[in-house]
Amino acid sequence: MSAMPPFREFEKPLSDDAGSSYTMPARYYTDPDVYEREKEAIFARTWHYIGHESHVRNPGDYLTLEIADEAVFVMRGDDGRLRGFFNVCRHRAHRLLCGAGNAATIVCPYHAWSYHCDGRLRHARFADRMQDFNEDEFRLPRVRVESLCGLLFVNLDPHASPLAEVAAGMAEDLPSHVPRLADLEPAESFAFDAGGAWKANWKVVVDNYVECYHCAKAHPALADLMVMTDYRHEVHEYWARQLSPRVRADNSAYPVEAGDDVQVAAYWYLWPTTSIWLVPGAANLFVLAMMPGDHETTVFSGHRYAADDAPDPARTNYLNETLGPEDQGLCESVQRGLRSRSYDQGRLMVDPARSGTAEHGVHQFHRLVTRALDDAIDR
Repeated sequence: MSAMPPFREFEKPLSDDAGSSYTMPARYYTDPDVYEREKEAIFARTWHYIGHESHVRNPGDYLTLEIADEAVFVMRGDDGRLRGFFNVCRHRAHRLLCGAGNAATIVCPYHAWSYHCDGRLRHARFADRMQDFNEDEFRLPRVRVESLCGLLFVNLDPHASPLAEVAAGMAEDLPSHVPRLADLEPAESFAFDAGGAWKANWKVVVDNYVECYHCAKAHPALADLMVMTDYRHEVHEYWARQLSPRVRADNSAYPVEAGDDVQVAAYWYLWPTTSIWLVPGAANLFVLAMMPGDHETTVFSGHRYAADDAPDPARTNYLNETLGPEDQGLCESVQRGLRSRSYDQGRLMVDPARSGTAEHGVHQFHRLVTRALDDAIDR
C-alpha cells in the first residue's frame, strides 16, 4: 500500500478555517489505497443507517446492510430485544440473510447451520457426534444497534462513542422541523439508481449533498421550489442541517398545496454516510445512505417514510426523474475530472457570513475524513 500523507502535509492546506481552506487532493477520491484505509478508519468505526424500528417490529423481523466489505443484519428476538450481528455463517462464511423479511430461525443457505435470534448456534449437522465441538465458540459476533428518533443505526466498533453523543442535538432538531414524525412509517424502499450504482467515489456524493452552492445552476427547479435568499446551513461537529424555511407553491418542480403538512425543505447529514430529507408536500421523510460499492462507485439508497399510504407521484417523479439524475450526472462528471492530471485541489467558497449556500458543510466533511485517516495512521 502506497504511503498517504496526512492532511497537514497537503501542498495547499485544508485549514481549520473554512474560508481559507482548500479541498482534499484528487487522490483521496481516486486512489484505491485511500479507500482501503477508509474501510478501517471510517466505515468500521462509525454509525450507519439501516432502517426504522417499525421495519423490525415483530419477533424474527430483520434488516440487512452492506458496509463497504462487511455485511450485517439486525433482528428482533423472541424476547422482544433488537440485536445486530455480522451476516456471516460461523461454519464456512456464507451470508446468512438477504434483504429484509422475517425468519423464525437463522438458517445458512449453504450447509444449513442454524442460529437462534440471540446469535446462539441452534443446530449443526454432526456436531453431536464430535468429541470436542463447543457450541459457544460459534455464536454470531454482535454489532451495536442504536436508535435516533426511531431510525436505526449500526456500528461495527464496540468501543465507538454512543450515537446520542455523536448526533448530539439531532434528536431535538428533527422533530422540531418534521411534522408528524412519530406517525411516519416506511412507505417504500427508495434509491437513486436507475442506471445502477453511481460512478463516483462516495465522498464525491457526500460533497454534493452537503452544499447548495450548486443548486441555482445545477437544479433550477429545486432552486425555484425553495426561496434561496432565506436558505440556511447549520454545521455541528458530526452533523449538519440545511433549511429552506419558505417554499413556493407555484414552482417548476412540483406543486405544493396550501394544506400540505410540510411547507419547508430540510436536509440533514450525519457523518459519514447518512442523509435525511424533508421534502415539501404531504408528511414525509427520506432517509438514504451514500454507501461505497468500491473506490469509484456509490449506492445512494434507503427508505421513504410517510404518514399514510397515499401515493405522491408528482413529488416522487421529480425526485426520481429530475433531481436524482441531475445529481448523478454532476457527481460522475466530477469523478472523471478528478482523474485529470490538470487537477489536484480546489478552493472552498465560504463567505464571512457563512451563507446558506456556501461550502462550509463540505469543509466540515473534509475535516472529518482527513482526521479519521490521520488518526488511523497514528494508531
